Amino acid sequence: MMNYSKWNDPKNYARMTAELAESAISETPIFAAREDEHIEHSFVQHCMTSVDEIYDLLDDTDIAIIEEIAVAKYLNSLQIYEYITLRGYDVTRQRLRRRILKLMKYHVIQENEMVSFGFEHGLKYYELDYFGHTFAMESGVVFHMGNRYVSYSRRKEKGMSNNTPCDVKRILVGNQIVLNLLMSNTQMQRFGIMETMRANNLEQAGEDCMIRTAANVRIDEESVLAYEVVRDTPDSYEKLLNKIERYYNLVNNEEYLASNFHGDTAYPQMIICGQSLEHNMKIAEYLKENGMWREEDPILFTEDLLNMKRSRVSIYALGEDNAQNWYALPENKEFFRETA
Repeated sequence: MMNYSKWNDPKNYARMTAELAESAISETPIFAAREDEHIEHSFVQHCMTSVDEIYDLLDDTDIAIIEEIAVAKYLNSLQIYEYITLRGYDVTRQRLRRRILKLMKYHVIQENEMVSFGFEHGLKYYELDYFGHTFAMESGVVFHMGNRYVSYSRRKEKGMSNNTPCDVKRILVGNQIVLNLLMSNTQMQRFGIMETMRANNLEQAGEDCMIRTAANVRIDEESVLAYEVVRDTPDSYEKLLNKIERYYNLVNNEEYLASNFHGDTAYPQMIICGQSLEHNMKIAEYLKENGMWREEDPILFTEDLLNMKRSRVSIYALGEDNAQNWYALPENKEFFRETA
């Protein structure tokens, strides 16, 4: 069974402030794939000191930043701001930047930037550094294969490849989907990033009764959503075919409902997040051409920008002539509150 923590519980992300509600909504698809994109590490002047000395320099807000990055694996600065504000911490964007620089200085988090030719600015994002992993472990953050931390030296020693820009964007979009649900006050029982959905008894169910998606959300006992993020690259389409094949195996396997990793009593609904409507139409056509489209097991869609609008209406099916048939997620009426 999956080990859940306070970072999977929407009730701990229920503080919607006026600043969050009024902040500008992006109209630019910043997570779309770009040609010749690569990752560069940002460098700051580091201070070498002990874990205990660093810990004395941190307050509760710093620890919350570390925790959110650890759970999410990758976050940009706006996502960090939104997560910790929803948790109840007060920080401005300017002061958040100062905190981020402090954490970088002491090897707690690492800043990276995805850059490509022809663009003046890239997309900066953050992940744990060595001491950040130590503090996250002390806080009780649950690490699994989807958000595990492996140091640079360890990756080099084991010959592990680094994540590509599309790998990183897949996770950033997964977090954006969850943030949209939280800020639109969607009813949820739990959420997770890069978690595995699988039968507990794979020997009985088969090794294919298992998928890992960018985000997963349990709305209620009868509705579980599995969000897979696809970028417009050849490699992404190839990976998607394998993912959808596994998904079809899972939702047609009784062993999954009998006993699964999350204790769900319903099969997950696959939702593909593409870069745009045009991209989703391309994905649907690709799946049909490769025999991975079943009317009896429908696949739904969403888009990058739809998950920046703080709306519960962000999911649709593609009908005849690619007409969008929209679905509205239920509103939570129990614990959401807005402060002045």
